[in-house]
Parts: sequence; C-alpha cells; structure tokens
Amino acid sequence: MNSNRVKLLFICILCGSFFSFGQDNLVTLNLKKGEVFDILFLTTREGSQEIFKEYRQTAFPVASEMGFSPLPGFKIRETVQGNYEPTSLILAKWTSLASREKFLDEIEERVPNFHDMRKKIWSIFNLTYYELSDDYSIQLDREKVIVATACFKKENTQADFTEFLTQWKKAVKKTNGTLKMELVNGKSPKGYVYNPDYMVITQWETKEDFNAFQKENLKMDADFLKNVNQFALSD
Repeated sequence: MNSNRVKLLFICILCGSFFSFGQDNLVTLNLKKGEVFDILFLTTREGSQEIFKEYRQTAFPVASEMGFSPLPGFKIRETVQGNYEPTSLILAKWTSLASREKFLDEIEERVPNFHDMRKKIWSIFNLTYYELSDDYSIQLDREKVIVATACFKKENTQADFTEFLTQWKKAVKKTNGTLKMELVNGKSPKGYVYNPDYMVITQWETKEDFNAFQKENLKMDADFLKNVNQFALSD
C-alpha cells in the first residue's frame, strides 16, 4: 500500500467517517496473535481542522514508524445505554505491545505539543488497547445492527459478573445476534483512561432483533455493575 493510500485511510478514520475494504457495506478486520488492537471513543471539536492537519503531519509519521496501522472506523449513531456520548468509534492496530508502548513513551519527546493538539481537536478522546491472544478475522455489515458494549463491574463481584455475561451471551444468541469480538484485560494510557472489564462488538440481523435483545437484557439482575455503555454503530 503506498503512502498516499495510508494517509487517506488515516484521515478517514480519524474524522469518524466510514471506510471499508471490499464491498461498501462490509468492514473486514484481520488481526493476528500478538498484535495490539486499539479502540478509541472520540468527539471532534468544531473548527479543529487546521490543528488536525498539523497533528496528522507530525504525529502520524511517528506512529507509522512504530508499527501503527489504521482500521475502518464508525460513526456512533446512538448511545443506547449510559450517559457517555462520544460520536465516533475508531479502530487501529499495532505490530506488538512493545511498539504500542514505545509510542506512548516517546511521542511527547518527538512531538512536544502532541497532547495539547489532541485536547484542541477532540473534546472526548478515550483509549483502550488490547494485546491479542488469538488470530481474528471479523466481518461487520453496516446494513445490519452493529453494537459496541462496555461493561464495568463493581469490586468483588466477579462471580456475579461471570454469570451475567453467560446469560447476556445467551440472550444475544436467542435474538439472532452474533458475538463478533470479545475483549478483556485492556490497558489505557494516563490521561485517556477508559478501561471496561468487558468490551464486546455484536451484530444483529435487524433492528427488531436488537430490540428483542434489549427486552431480554432489561430483565437481568445487574446490581453488581458499576456502569454499562452501549453504542449503536449501524442501523
């Protein structure tokens, strides 16, 4: 892939627009064991285009040098649960945990105004990254209902949380949903902390199926949960 193509992908995902490989409605994510998967929740400030241009020209080459690759991103169409309301979900990957954390350690020295630019570009910028223990090949269809859910449990509630997740997954399957990717043991860098105990991307065939799941979900005991954020990425 040439450098202009890479830059175009980077611009598309960080602006929160849709971009996919292959068919227009399909998003394919190919991830390998040992790579690091980034999930970012963003809200872009109005009038930040010029600062973003500087950010792209200074920060992106360093990220690329250290093993960063952009992946397709999504606009958040609706916050279904929770009072946290970012407008975009952005995905990316790095070649390894070492390369991901090297970037975090060195970027401020390489680009001194890195964090200041981020504050001026995004009013919400929260990041969780995951070292992958398996290979993944995931296909998401934007003509169906794609949902990202983040669950935060209270302390000393692991047994209840495990049972809740078992029932939650059964409800997904019962309502024609598919678990596309489950993520645990994430990390967040200082200043951008958003680290749920369980992050999952699911897909339902229709809006009616998802509505049926929500009814099942509301019946579940969730007193041991600290918070749940759920976002519809596609209708």
